[in-house]
Parts: sequence; structure tokens; C-alpha cells
Amino acid sequence: MPDRQIAEVCVHPPPHCCHNVKFYEHDQELIETLGRHIGNALECGDTAIVIATRSHREALVEELSVRKINVSAAVKAGRFIQLDAARTLAKFMVGGAPDRNKFQDCIGSLLSQAAAKTMPGRHLVAFGEMVALLWAQGKRDATLRLEELWNELAERHAFDLLCAYPISGFDRTEHRQLFFSICGEHIDVNPAESYPEAGSDKQRRRSVARLQQRANALETEIRISQERVQLLQQVTKAGTWELDIESDVFSFSSAAAKLLGFSSSNRVRLGELMDLMYYSGDREAVFASLQSAQRHRKDFKTTFRVRRGDDTRIIVMQGKTFYNSGAPLMLGVLSDGTPAAKISAAPDARKSSRKSVA
Repeated sequence: MPDRQIAEVCVHPPPHCCHNVKFYEHDQELIETLGRHIGNALECGDTAIVIATRSHREALVEELSVRKINVSAAVKAGRFIQLDAARTLAKFMVGGAPDRNKFQDCIGSLLSQAAAKTMPGRHLVAFGEMVALLWAQGKRDATLRLEELWNELAERHAFDLLCAYPISGFDRTEHRQLFFSICGEHIDVNPAESYPEAGSDKQRRRSVARLQQRANALETEIRISQERVQLLQQVTKAGTWELDIESDVFSFSSAAAKLLGFSSSNRVRLGELMDLMYYSGDREAVFASLQSAQRHRKDFKTTFRVRRGDDTRIIVMQGKTFYNSGAPLMLGVLSDGTPAAKISAAPDARKSSRKSVA
């Protein structure tokens, strides 16, 4: 008896989805990439969806016109759909994060409608930079969540999706893990233009080696700079701090945390810092200084008092607002401004009130 042959039959084959990401250094490189991604699709009779900023949408239309693609005809036929990234994003964001059900209703319906207008045998191609907007706003977890939601949609819809981020947005060491997580949500990762797509394998290897050397040199310089800062803090009895304005979370250096009396965690919320200030007038002054510096992007300097056992220490806080790829943050220094004679600050308001009652 001949051996039986068993074949696995997939009654409902999974939809096809190719979820790729493009990192770019300059807008022109992004537009040229989109010209190929969207342009080739329209030329082949595919349906294309573009969810982008206004400037990128306008630049893409110009690029497609240069490629002799009849954009107006594609729009009229329903094969070229353009949406504003910020407005589309606002439709499914809840509490600073993408809502799963709202996303599926919004983007899932969009994909279904576009698929209905796609000719048999042709594909649905999409480009989106809503994730880049979230990243620029400092909403790191929301960015990764949105990438995950796109992959969930791929289980029910067939489409080829290209995301894009400016590589300048990943310019800090703490971005490394999230960067790899974002890459992990995509099937294919396209590096920025400094990495040659064309050329021989030998040229690519040289490019990778050069990038590795730069990364190694940068990490060494960061480590040396950190050691310099630590030495300076030991001599001056000062510490550094950083405030993520989007999340109201402070990051304190070990020296700054020690000045404030934090035993373990060096990342605290603004409210926790305010709780250290036993005098309400100090809390009001510090909060006003932080707000003023954020609004006017200027240097500020203020003081507040904290209790260290039976002693009152005067902490000097100074800093300035900066913008990192569009995301606001504050950087500054904390130092101990208590006079050498340890002159006590103004009496505790609660003690004063008890004495007055007595």
C-alpha cells in the first residue's frame, strides 16, 4: 500500500502584510523613497493610502508628478487616498495613548473601504507617519503601542505598510532599547541614507564598519563625559537633573538624589519633589519658576528648603528649557546653598501655627 500523503489545508489563509520602516536623515530622502513606494503602486494599478503631514503630502504629490503619474485620476478613481497624520491620530488617541477599539474602527474601516476599491489581483499599499508624530511628542510607549496595533490589523487585512521616522529623533542613549523594539515590530528595516542601498557588498561592509567605529567612539566620549560630570559633582557638592515635561518625571544624578535625600530611585515625579518641600511658599516658587522657564525658554534659578533630620538644608535649583527633536525637556543643576554656619531657614509653618495656638 502506498504511503499516505497528508496535506495541510488552510481554509482561511491569513491576509498578506508587509510592515516595513524607513529611517531618514533628510526630508528629501523620505520623499524619494515615497515616490518609489507609492509611485510604483499607482503605476501598477494598486490602491495607495498616505497618512502624513501636510508638507510631506504636498512634496509627495510633486514627486509623483515628476514621475509622470496622473495623481488627479488616481484620486478620482479612489486609488489614492491622502489623510492628515495629526488629525487621523486624534481620532483614536485616549489619555495620551492609542485606543485599540477606536484604532480598529478608524483605520480598519479605512482599509476595508480602500480594499473595496482595489481592482482584483492588485494590492493595497499604505504609508503612515503617525508613529513619528508620537515619538516627536515624547510619547514613547504610545509609539510602540501604535506599531503593535498596525500588526494586529495585519491579521485581518491585506496591505503593505511603510512607516518612517527621522533618525535624529533617536539621538539619546536611553532610546537604544526602544529603537530596537520599534525595529522588531517591522519585517524589514531600511536605514538612513548614509548607509548605501546601492553599491557592492564590500562598500556596504565598509559603511557598517565606519558606523560601528563612530558608535564606539560616541559611547566612549559619553562615558568620559559622564565621569567628568561625576568628578565635578564630587568637588562642588552639586548634582544634575533632567525633567521630561511631557511626563513630569525628573531624572536625578546620584549626587542630586543624595542632596535631596532619595535613598534609591533617581526618577521621581514632580509631585514627589514638591512633597520634600515642607514650606508651601517654596513649592509655589519652584512651580512658578519651572512654568515660566517652560513658557519663555529662559534660564531660571530658585531655592527651596528640605528637612534632613533636625537640620534644614537650602537647595539651589537652576536650569533651562531645551527641545530635543521637538520634545521639550529641562536640564539643570542642584546644589547645597546652606550657609556654612548652618543658619536655619524660616520656621516651619506648622510649628508656628502650633505656637500661636498655644
